[in-house]
This record gives sequence, structure tokens and C-alpha cells, in this order.
Amino acid sequence: MKKIYVGPKQTTIENSDFFNDSITLFKDKANFDYWNPDTNPLQILLYNERIAKLTESTEIMAHNPRLVNECVLPEYVHQICKNSMPLLEILDDKNQTHKLMQNIVPMLDYYIIRGQDFDYCKLCDISKELVVQLPVGSGGSKTYLVNNNNYKQIKLISDCEYSLSAYQRDNVSYNIHCVINSEQIEIFAPSKQELEISNIIEYMGNDFEIDISNDVKNKLIQYSTNICKKIQSMGYLGVVGIDFIYANGELYFIEINPRFQGSSRQLDALLKESNLPSIFDYNYRAFNVKEMPIAKDMLLSIF
Repeated sequence: MKKIYVGPKQTTIENSDFFNDSITLFKDKANFDYWNPDTNPLQILLYNERIAKLTESTEIMAHNPRLVNECVLPEYVHQICKNSMPLLEILDDKNQTHKLMQNIVPMLDYYIIRGQDFDYCKLCDISKELVVQLPVGSGGSKTYLVNNNNYKQIKLISDCEYSLSAYQRDNVSYNIHCVINSEQIEIFAPSKQELEISNIIEYMGNDFEIDISNDVKNKLIQYSTNICKKIQSMGYLGVVGIDFIYANGELYFIEINPRFQGSSRQLDALLKESNLPSIFDYNYRAFNVKEMPIAKDMLLSIF
């Protein structure tokens, strides 16, 4: 049966031969902010236009399963490697995942507040610099860095809930891919996230060729394993991305991304060089009760 990738960037799968074809929004560069949840209806519309043209039995693997779940699929087109929507909704929501991971991994102190109640002059006792973000969003979309110089410019949606935390200066941001099946957890090489920081904190890219202390390596392994075991116990299968920051001598959990990542293309290149299957193949195996090759010996492994 034909296998098709559905996602924003064609370049995400350029290092993989797992798929027969793809449906992507653009080949090289975004022509709109595809990480922004406000553009979801546009993405679904564009995907539907392409999916409607399929004429044969097809399996679809989505970059973001929750988004593609909202597409209209002909009866001969099936979305594969998809967790339950209630579980994805929990893991996509930063506020819910922070509650879920209490006492499992170290986290920063978070406060929940409605947009209409945000008053920097009252909240700056928490910190002079605050990270304020909506619970759903990725790539830095809807994530603000608020301080004394810009708080009057930040416009929050009055009836929406936001999370607040103290901004950690001189932090290092890490992302790591893991793949989970019912009995196995594979942890892949981590990367350092490159961020652009202004009034918003925006994801710009990843660097896998980094020096990591043994302390951070051990914590990345242990904390990623703890998180994966928790969501494995909830029935989660397949690829997951986990974001951490290292600050003040500790590695803090930030969020879960229950999908492929902006850095999946680079990870795929490393797996290919390591003579290991594509990350998309790992994802497929996780859902189809097939053994996953051990990833400990891949290039730039933290083990």
C-alpha cells in the first residue's frame, strides 16, 4: 500500500526513503507561520485539497496527527500511527502536561492566569522577566517574554488561560526525540535549540553537534525515560519530542510535542549515517508491534 507523508515541509523527509510520496505545504520555506495554531484551518484546507486528489489505497503518516485527524479522508485513505485524540489533546496542552509531570521530573514554578487578569506591575514580584504563553502552540508561537520595557505592548487574549514562569537567563534549551512502543523506549541524540529572543521566544533551528556535560547527559536520559514511561502507561505510542532547559545547575522539563519535530530532518540524516532506520520507520514499527533497533550506538548518542 502506498505510504504518504503529510506535513508542512518537504525537507523534513528528504533524508528518508520510507514514503512513496508526500503532501506538503511548501518545499523549502514557509509562506505563513505554520507553527501558529491560528493557521490550522488554512493548513487543513490545503491538505484536504491534495488528499481529495488521491485515487488509490493510501496510508497517511502525519507530521502532526492531531491536525490531520481533522482532514476529510476518502474511504481508501487511512491515517496511520495516530494516538487517541483525548490523549493528544492532553499532551498538546502545556498546562495539562505540567500537572501530569508533577513529581516525575524537575519543573519551573508555573502560574496560571487569564489574559484579562494579567498585570505586570503586580506579577513582577515573581520575576522582572516573565515567560507568558498559551497552553497550545509550537515553535515559540504565542510565547512572550515580558519585562519592564515591553509589558505595555503585549496584548493577551482576555478570556484565554496563560501560563507564567520566571525567565531563566543564560539557559540552554534542549530538544530530544524518543519513540515508544508498548514495551520499549528508544532515546535518540539530543540537540540544542536555537532561539531568537525579543518580545517573543521563537524557535529558529537545532544543532546536534554539541558538547554536553555528563551531568546533563545523565539527566536527559533519566528525565526523558521518566516522561516516556508515564505517557507509555497512558497508552501513547510512537514518536514524541521533549523540550528541556538547563539553568542554575538543573535540567527542567518544559513541554511535550506529540508529533515529529522541526529537527526531525537532521535526526533522520544522523540515523542514515548510523545505518539505522528512518525516524518515520521507527514510528511505524512502534504502532505495528515490530521490534525497534537499539538507537544507543547512533552518531552523537548521549549514551
